Amino acid sequence: MKNKVILLVFVFCLFSLPSAFSQSKEKKESIKPIPIGKDELSGFNIPRFKLKDHPKREYFQKRLYLGTELMVFVLASETANNKIESFPLEEFVYFANGKAEVDVKDVGKTSFLAHDYIFVPKGFSANWKNIGNKYHLELSVISRKRSAKEAVSKVKKPILLDREMLAGIGLTKTSKTTYKDILYKGLELEITAEAEESTEMEIVDSKREQFINVLAGKVTITPKNGKAQTFYTGDFFILPKGFTGNWKSSGANLFRTLRVMQV
Repeated sequence: MKNKVILLVFVFCLFSLPSAFSQSKEKKESIKPIPIGKDELSGFNIPRFKLKDHPKREYFQKRLYLGTELMVFVLASETANNKIESFPLEEFVYFANGKAEVDVKDVGKTSFLAHDYIFVPKGFSANWKNIGNKYHLELSVISRKRSAKEAVSKVKKPILLDREMLAGIGLTKTSKTTYKDILYKGLELEITAEAEESTEMEIVDSKREQFINVLAGKVTITPKNGKAQTFYTGDFFILPKGFTGNWKSSGANLFRTLRVMQV
């Protein structure tokens, strides 16, 4: 987990900047899926970021996506302790490398390891220690919409998302060919596990911006007037709001995804 205070200062400054992926620009072009960089997810090409309170700490941060509803970051740091007081937003985290040890005030201790999918609630306080063989590494998704200042999430500590559902076990059928389970729906973020039998369909003017991780299978997405892109198991990408095009999924039984959206 990154130094939370510094990330928030950086994030709030971003709200005053024009979006690099603004809808006005995209409407002039073909709206297309946006891959999350594999180099960055492997720990490469992440610039060093100087922490005001810890100038000697090795800390790295890069914004990978700034959209109309979501922001995506990759962050890394040397082993370090962070004190968090009333964390002011909700966050989805994919822990890519290392370990986090978290001692939540009035709740107790918990820990996370590489490849864990984590929901971080608004309002919790804790001592959070990042541990890596040299650096920890994480992917972070937050909403651009802030809930009321006094509001807090219904869970009181960071939690692991349901591992069985992420593994494709015990999914809830919503039609003859589709499945969907809400892993967490909070003040700012909704996280779902979704699955479908091999499907080909047309998407017209998608209504929500979606951060998507392919859990099993592959999907080929072809924007209107654009080139096809294929995403495989383990890939992360953004499907922007307003997308129009073809979606063709396939899997060994089911094509499965984890999705993060703004509430």
